[in-house]
Amino acid sequence: MPSSRETLAELRALRAAGKKRISTYEIEDQGDIYDEVDDDGYKKVIRSRLDQDDFVVDDNGEGYADDGREVWNERTVEYDSDESDELPARGKAAKRKREEEKQRKDKINNGISKYFNSGTAASSAPKAKPVATAEDDAFMKDLLGEVDTNIVSNHIPTRNLVKSETRRKVRVLSPPLSERRRRELVDNKSENDVPSSPVKEQPPLHSDDFDDGPLPQVDDDDIDMGDPMPSSPISKAVERKSTAIPVKKEESDDEDIDMMDVAEATVSSTIKAASVNMTGSRPPPKLKKEILPTPASSSPAKVAPEVMDASWNDIQSKLNVLSSPAPEMRSFGKLRAQDVVEEDGSLRMFWLDYTEVNGSLCLFGKVKNKQNGSYASAFVKIDNILRKLYFLPREYRHKQGRETEEEVDMEDVYGEVDGLMSRMRVGMHKIKPCTRKYAFELSGVPKEAEYLKLLYPYDKPALPMETKGETYSHVFGTNTSLFEQFVLWKNIMGPCWLRIDEADFSAVNNASWCKFECQASKPALITPVPETENLDTPPLTLMSLSFRHQLNVKDNKQEILMASARVYENISLTDTTSPEKLPCKTFTVMRPAGSSYPIHFDTETKKQRGTFILEKSEQFLLSKFLALFEKMDPDVIMGHQLQDVELGILLNRMREKKTPGWHRIGRLRRGEWPKLNRGGGGFFIERQLIAGRLLCDVSNDMGKSLMMKCQSWSLSEMCQIYLGEGNNRQDLDVEAALKSWASTKDGLMNLVNHCDTDTYFIAALVLRLQMLPLTKVLTNIAGNSWARTLSGTRAERNEYILLHEFHRNKYICPDKYSSRLQKAEEKMQDGDDDDAADKKKKDKYKGGLVFEPEKGLYDRFILVMDFNSLYPSIIQEYNICFTTVDRQATSENENEEAVPEIPSSDQEQGILPRLIATLVGRRREVKKLMKDKRATPEQLALWDTKQLAFKLTANSMYGCLGYTQSRFYARPLAMLTTFKGREILRSTKELAESKQLRVIYGDTDSVMINTNMDTISDALKVGEDFKKSVNERYRLLEIDIDNVFRRLLLHAKKKYAAVNLTEVDGKYIEKLEVKGLDMKRREYCALSKEVSQRLLNEILSGEDQEVVLNKVHDYLRELAEKMKEFAVPVQKYVIYTKLSKSPDQYPNKETMPPAQVALRDIARGKNVRPNDVISYIVTSGDADTSSLPPAKRSYSPQDVLKPNSGLKPDVEFYLLKQIFPPIERLCAPIPGTDAVRLAACLGLDARKYQINTSSSSKQQDTEIFPLESQIPDSVRFANSVRLTLKCRFCKEQSVFEGLAGSPKMCSANGVICSNEACQKPFAVLTIIAQVENQIREQTARYYEGWLVCDDSACGNRTRQISVYGHRCLGPRGRAEGCSGRMAYEYSEKQMYNQLLYFAGLWDVDKAKAAAAKETGEKKDSLAALAEFNRIRFGTIKTVVDGYLKKCGRQWVEMDTLFRFMIQQ
Repeated sequence: MPSSRETLAELRALRAAGKKRISTYEIEDQGDIYDEVDDDGYKKVIRSRLDQDDFVVDDNGEGYADDGREVWNERTVEYDSDESDELPARGKAAKRKREEEKQRKDKINNGISKYFNSGTAASSAPKAKPVATAEDDAFMKDLLGEVDTNIVSNHIPTRNLVKSETRRKVRVLSPPLSERRRRELVDNKSENDVPSSPVKEQPPLHSDDFDDGPLPQVDDDDIDMGDPMPSSPISKAVERKSTAIPVKKEESDDEDIDMMDVAEATVSSTIKAASVNMTGSRPPPKLKKEILPTPASSSPAKVAPEVMDASWNDIQSKLNVLSSPAPEMRSFGKLRAQDVVEEDGSLRMFWLDYTEVNGSLCLFGKVKNKQNGSYASAFVKIDNILRKLYFLPREYRHKQGRETEEEVDMEDVYGEVDGLMSRMRVGMHKIKPCTRKYAFELSGVPKEAEYLKLLYPYDKPALPMETKGETYSHVFGTNTSLFEQFVLWKNIMGPCWLRIDEADFSAVNNASWCKFECQASKPALITPVPETENLDTPPLTLMSLSFRHQLNVKDNKQEILMASARVYENISLTDTTSPEKLPCKTFTVMRPAGSSYPIHFDTETKKQRGTFILEKSEQFLLSKFLALFEKMDPDVIMGHQLQDVELGILLNRMREKKTPGWHRIGRLRRGEWPKLNRGGGGFFIERQLIAGRLLCDVSNDMGKSLMMKCQSWSLSEMCQIYLGEGNNRQDLDVEAALKSWASTKDGLMNLVNHCDTDTYFIAALVLRLQMLPLTKVLTNIAGNSWARTLSGTRAERNEYILLHEFHRNKYICPDKYSSRLQKAEEKMQDGDDDDAADKKKKDKYKGGLVFEPEKGLYDRFILVMDFNSLYPSIIQEYNICFTTVDRQATSENENEEAVPEIPSSDQEQGILPRLIATLVGRRREVKKLMKDKRATPEQLALWDTKQLAFKLTANSMYGCLGYTQSRFYARPLAMLTTFKGREILRSTKELAESKQLRVIYGDTDSVMINTNMDTISDALKVGEDFKKSVNERYRLLEIDIDNVFRRLLLHAKKKYAAVNLTEVDGKYIEKLEVKGLDMKRREYCALSKEVSQRLLNEILSGEDQEVVLNKVHDYLRELAEKMKEFAVPVQKYVIYTKLSKSPDQYPNKETMPPAQVALRDIARGKNVRPNDVISYIVTSGDADTSSLPPAKRSYSPQDVLKPNSGLKPDVEFYLLKQIFPPIERLCAPIPGTDAVRLAACLGLDARKYQINTSSSSKQQDTEIFPLESQIPDSVRFANSVRLTLKCRFCKEQSVFEGLAGSPKMCSANGVICSNEACQKPFAVLTIIAQVENQIREQTARYYEGWLVCDDSACGNRTRQISVYGHRCLGPRGRAEGCSGRMAYEYSEKQMYNQLLYFAGLWDVDKAKAAAAKETGEKKDSLAALAEFNRIRFGTIKTVVDGYLKKCGRQWVEMDTLFRFMIQQ
């Protein structure tokens, strides 16, 4: 290479010769670059290229791919100015560049590609790439829902790409995946172990092959492809944009052109562009790629080690998730009528749910496809169901509200009713007389009478309930619902098989999302299929849902971040397979929490089992979720807080985003959203929207009734208690996780898996607790709807079973009052407030009898004798029923609380006792079946569910009698039932005492008998003899030995702990049973319960009393040390409290820790509603809150567990409020220890915390209190407020303790300032003013009248005086949850002592007496100061004495004490 000097010399020589260097440049001839061929030759070249493999790797569909053609027909990508971050170029250079670009485009358009692309009907304008979004799909489903097209699978057979030899052969990006890897998948990996891609192995979205196939997949165009490979043009574009390099126009987007050409080339083929295999056929090459700094990767996220263990991934790996099962062919679109009808032309449908539309009843259920034996969703519309109204004729006609002498016959009633129908413009109606019976609470209605029966359609308006006429006094059945009318008329008892005759298969077209639709013109065509046909319940498709939300701070709304679903197809209700072994399919649709996903996150999702769909926004997420939801078509939706929270958020987001096809969440097609009432009723509207699908929520009333061991009913607690080991769930703070450890691809994948695993936990709880089988049997017994039973409406089940029973016996049933009408009627009847209070008190009739317990520790065998189903048995024993008990005397004179008489023995058995006897008999038959050793596990599970349902229903029948909101409310019957219960319990106790047995406690239906036996055999013998004696007295009532207690600690009413002996395989096993103690209340933390459990184990261990007490004291000392060293896990400090109302509605919310925590959660956007359980930890606070009350220092566990939160539990609070009160009550019956000793073991100061022993304990030693005057001042005035004097000159505040206590502040000239730099004397007037001011402060404090509870566990502080005297009303003001007594926080004694203290500060003689006890110079000095200040101090003391004279405590009214001696 020439040097710089040689180059310069060469340039000088050229300049001297007048030449330029370019003139000496020689161009070498390289030959022809392109071959010149004609059209036929060019086609041969393209075919030869297509027959070869790609010469460039296609980078998973995002890079280059060869389709055989040249690059000159590719168009450059035009970038809109609003999509670019750069400003448009200006100036001459830019203008010249634009002109050159225009010339280049013209050259391209007029080049050879013009001839190759020309066609007969082709336009010169380029075609836009067709992109089918989820919204488009949903819109087309709404518009053309009846058109169900067959869309082929994503599997692309190469032999079908070209239909003719003359057609140009076009390669679709790369060879299909299935042909290359089918053999490899079969040989190397099992079906459940293959991490399948959501695109390449699953059928398309519109396919119906879902019995055994994988989850349906959506269009590839909508899938976020994640991060591109390094060689991809997308990656290059990202690099250009991130480094702020101007976009070059010459670089075109090959991917867009390829996609456009593929769409054009295959337009006449059976393969759609949306079904193209976009993921490619080859694994991406391992290239070293430099990752540019992006928001997701620039700074490493802080990983919380306690979260990133991700134990839920281990649980997920054990599940039977179907990844790539063999597909099964299924029919498309709606089912044909000939595929489902029987040979006689009738239709069989198993109905599951219902809804009411415009006076017609719509039933949803399942029908069997005769072609393949599968079951499909079905919809039946039933028309012409008529209202049934019963008019009770008057004896005499009424005119203008007054009775006349004109008698009324049925013709008169007919004419008035017919005129009423004419005025209401009811054309079609039927009227006829009939005879009906009545046995309920309305006065003036005869037991049996002739009524006028009116039938008219439900699409006409209903009559008001209070309708009365001239010829009729009452109208019954005005507000009977359409569903109730139908099931009562057709005697349909819950979900069952229905026979539908003469169904019209063409009248209903696309009214629902079901696979089969028909219409029944009248209800007479529908009849229940008899049980003798033994038709099995069809299998159901179950879907469990779990969502994660993100708070939109700007709008203060919860937005959906991800939605996970787990689908169990064709599940039989009697299947006993464990949840983890059941085959399932999963899908998760999500969007990024920020602007994008972490790098390579999409690659991470492909490694997981199941389907993961990455969307760009919440709107796309909702559309995709609905599309998959509709395809899976679940019969049952399962969730946690789905009924109260999750479903509402989902529906609100769909409404706000205007998601097309939103009504696919249910099975009824709808045109518009229902109108929401501001006053509430949201649940009922949500229930209507999902009509056709059952909602099973593990945290609603039904779920809670099956999980009584839970306290907070959080999903984590449910899993821990009911799913056992290996199924522990971790609570995560999603917002915090997204800002920290979930910002990486692995962290986000763990967060997504956490959401996905929740769907398994929910499904496992539903299956393990047998929620669906149990609720189905309960519904079959009651005859209501399955959906309502799942929501936990026990009162409604009782109503329906009575409705069916009374309807069969030709009784008119009472109408259902709405809560609004009921309140209005009560207000009208009650009159003023005093009457209303009397009525409320009257409604609380006496319940069960509870004996006063003989408290103490028992170490001999105790028998618990229990009556089996006492109240149902009493109803049967004494024939208590609406139809048998005369309630007229009671109802006419209710104020005397007269208990009605029991029916005579010769009276016919009533409907209620007969119904209960039927339920008990059916349960007895089922239990006999369970003893069959040949029964299968499925049969045993079914029978066990049935017997439990019969038991629950029979035991709850009494409840409807005393429930004021029930339409069968009959207070006299409830009073009679409980009266007989109390009578039976008293007679049982008397019988035991007559046999020299000691009854130590009794409660409602059981008694505890102290046998004084040391062996269990002797105790059981006593129990059997007593059982025989009791049962001989009654016909149906039975008493039995319920429990045998080895040792018992009887604390109070409904509060005890015992060692219970249970027989297992012929051996007795000891088990601790606790009832009603503090450790059973959710208001106590886990640490408190652990301590109580430890103490109970020691107390009931049977060891020597002294040894037990030593162990207890040592354990408490050790516990206090651990707590003060913070060696106890923070989770054990969590306290749970249930909110009875909204937190901002509590008047004392500032002093309530749960209210403060709830308000803090609301401020963050969390939903908090009444009846929610709030978890919190009382901490010592931070630098700003350490001096605030405990309520202000209470935080949620998530806040406390955050790294670097600096929050630690307030150990002193927990020792005083959570540990000490329970153990004090537990140890109260045990001699040898007391509250002071226990407090000392915990390190508490008894005087500081004013620890009081229970005055109600009979075992407490009587303490002798000395006279107040005999108590030293240091003790008597220890809690008095000290006098503070403020200097007028230096503003120094000093505490003055009197002459003896503050001698340095006294001088011969009076009181001086304690500040050595000031030493100015206080004027007497200044001192008097300050003393009076402080006296008035204490007086005002006394008159505030604050009351506090003496129970340290309660802590109730209020100014409201209880009507129960000194009884504490509890923290909620309901007179429940606390048995303490209220006392004034600042009593009159404290006020009196305060005044005495102030007066004593200025008592000179008292100071001299104190000085006399001193010695030396101090004695003389105090005596001299006393004399010098006698006049000054005397003046001040006179002012204080004036206030003391006004205090009534120092005066005793002798005339009041000795008035009885004065002769009148």
